[in-house]
Formats: sequence, C-alpha cells, structure tokens
Amino acid sequence: MIIHKVNTAKAKLLYESITDIASEKEEYGNPAFGNSEFQMLEKYSHFVQNLIAFEKEIKRIENLESLFNSFTLYLKRIIPVKDVTLMFFDDVDNKLIPFNNKTASNIDKAMNNFNKEGVFKTVFSQNSSITIPDLESYNSSGPKLHYLILPVYEKNNYGILSVLTSLHKKNITTLEKKNISILLNILLGKVEKIKLTEKLNETYDELQTYQAKLSNDFRLSAIGEMTEGIIEDITTPLQVIVSNVDILSEETKPLTELKHIKNQTKKINRIINRLAKFADVNQKNIKLKSCNINNIIKNYFLLVKSTLENSNMECILDFDNNLPPILSNPNYIYQLLTNIFSILKNFKTQKSGVILQTRFKENNIYLRIISTIKFNTVNNIMENDQYGLVIKIIKNIMKKHEGAVEISSFNNGGTAISLKFPLKRKIRK
Repeated sequence: MIIHKVNTAKAKLLYESITDIASEKEEYGNPAFGNSEFQMLEKYSHFVQNLIAFEKEIKRIENLESLFNSFTLYLKRIIPVKDVTLMFFDDVDNKLIPFNNKTASNIDKAMNNFNKEGVFKTVFSQNSSITIPDLESYNSSGPKLHYLILPVYEKNNYGILSVLTSLHKKNITTLEKKNISILLNILLGKVEKIKLTEKLNETYDELQTYQAKLSNDFRLSAIGEMTEGIIEDITTPLQVIVSNVDILSEETKPLTELKHIKNQTKKINRIINRLAKFADVNQKNIKLKSCNINNIIKNYFLLVKSTLENSNMECILDFDNNLPPILSNPNYIYQLLTNIFSILKNFKTQKSGVILQTRFKENNIYLRIISTIKFNTVNNIMENDQYGLVIKIIKNIMKKHEGAVEISSFNNGGTAISLKFPLKRKIRK
C-alpha cells in the first residue's frame, strides 16, 4: 500500500508538470467521472497515453488523408465525435478549404456558412474555443449535437478545427479542450513535416526537369550554331549554280532541264531560309510577343516534313484560320512540338499518322497533336524516366503560358496531346 501511494503521488506530480490540475478540480464534479482523486488521475493517465500513442503512430504516416483519419480516431478517445473537419482560409476569397482538399462535407458547408455570418470573429479575436448548437439536430429537448470550434494557427495560414459532438458545452471540460489542442498541435507539426517533404521532392523533380531542359536547350542551341555553318557552306555553291543557270538561260534557248534545275535550287533556298530562321530563334533570348501559332506550326512542319516522312509518319495540318494571336515565342512552340514528336517517334511501331490541329474555343486556343500511335497507358510515359522528364518540360513551358497539357488515349487506338493557351493572362513576364 505504501508503494502504491508513492507511485500515485509521483503520477500526480508527473501530470502536474503537463497541465494545471487546480483549474480542473471544480470541473470534475460531473457524474461521468466523479470527484475522487483516483478517477482524476486515471483520466489524466488516459489522456497522456493517448497523446503519446498518437505521436508514435503518426511517425510512420506520410499521407495527409491517413494522418487525419488517425487524428480523428485518437480524438474520439477524448470526447464523443460524430464528425470533424480541419479547414484553412483561402487567401483569394476568404473561403474555408479542407486542409487535405477532400470533397466538402456537411460540416465543411456549415463552417463556411458560419464564416459568412461572422461567427468566427470572436474565436480569433479572443483566441479561444466556442461551442455552437447544431440547428439541424434540434428536437423538443433541444439540440442533440454541438460544434466545438477551436482556432488553428499554421506557419503561413490560419483556420479552424470543428468537432461535431453529442456533448453539451457544459460537459466539455477545459482539460478535454487542452488535450484536443495538444493533439491538434502534434497533427500540425506532422502536417508541416509532410508538406516540407513534398516541397523537397517537388524541388528535386524540378531540378531534374531543368537539367533535362538545359540538355534539351543545349541541343537546340548546338543545332542552331551548326546550322549557321552548314547554311554558309550550302548557300555559296548554290549561288554559283543559280548564276550559271541564269547565264546558260540567256545564251541558249530555255530548256526544260534548266527550268527544272532552277526550280530545285529555289526549293533548296526556301529550305535553307526556314533552317536559318530556326537557328536564329534558338540563339536569341526568348521574349514573349504576339504570335500567330498557325504560321509557327506551318514553318516547323515544313522544316521537319522530310524527317517525319523518313520515319514513316504522315503529318496533316488542320488549322482554324480565324485564330487570334497568342502571347508566346516561336522558340516555345518549337520546343513543345520537338519534345512531343520525340515521344511519338519512340512509341511508334509502324507507319503512323499525326494531325496538328488548332482550334479557338472559350477564350482559349487549343493545339492538339492527334496520332494513331497508342501508348499502353498514359502512365507509361510518366513512369518512364526519360519521357516523364520530357512531359515535365512540356508542362513547364505551358505554365509560362498559364496553360495546361492533357494526354488521353482512345479506346480504338491512338493518342491525343492537347495544349491549351489561354488568351486572358494573369501574369505578364
């Protein structure tokens, strides 16, 4: 018995170091727990063990949804819980959003209604919890359910924790509120860790993307530099041929062969000019300007037409001729098309067809690359290290346009890659 008393005294001292017992003694006069010191210590021990168990369990959890489910489970060990939500304010329209972006439930809708009515002003001005009866649970005896609402402060945001419980506010003790707050702080600490880990992983993925983009840009730049030398090597003898053809045409009767030579040299000259423009685009700093996307695609198509034909890829242009200009740069469009064709070319197994289609719809310009080439699944690309990075490069370029990329496969075969260019832009860089 002596040992028991000593251990009990030590347990009291241990709990007194965690919370203020003095403020709780009066509140524990309710019939649920009685007034005995032993029952109080039993309650304290249960709460402390609950907090320790929760902190231990969430160490292995790295998913926000699983984390919140665990939080709800341990919350139910403190007070009866019918529903619970953790919400943060959206900076744009001051709307409360579930922290894990889950589909809005009835309790989420109720909290947003309270927010519109200004109910939470007291919560944040006094930094204290409030209890609101649930109007939908009213009967002749009064409300069956109540919302216990606590203010929540995160590193760069704030919000509320709302617990729908069967307890009346008189039956929710300060100790229980403190335990809920401690449990919540443990949760927020883990949430912050998960978000930092996700941010670190995103940064690493971006690093890989930019490394791939740097390699891609280097190749394009190298092509541009080499093209300049090749163009010079070709244009000099080409000018000699054209001059000699003109001389021969003057000295002799116009022959069909001479006309054919002259037409072919003009064709070579046109190809060289397109190649020169491509090289020039890749050597200048990229600046956004008003662009006719149809013309850019047409110039690109004429440049790569022979390459596509050699790869057994038939390409058809399907333009909407009433397109308004977009804010972009030919370099960006060339990079997009080059990366997309690099994926299609490597997934091609036989002769295939590609349609480059442009459309204008709802203040957006769409560039669709529709191909007979079929991926087993769209995820095949993302799971592949090489093509996953290529897709990220495409997405990053589309972000510069505040646009989006969508990849879809058809059941009967084929793939469509859709690039959306919004005409209304928020950012001008």
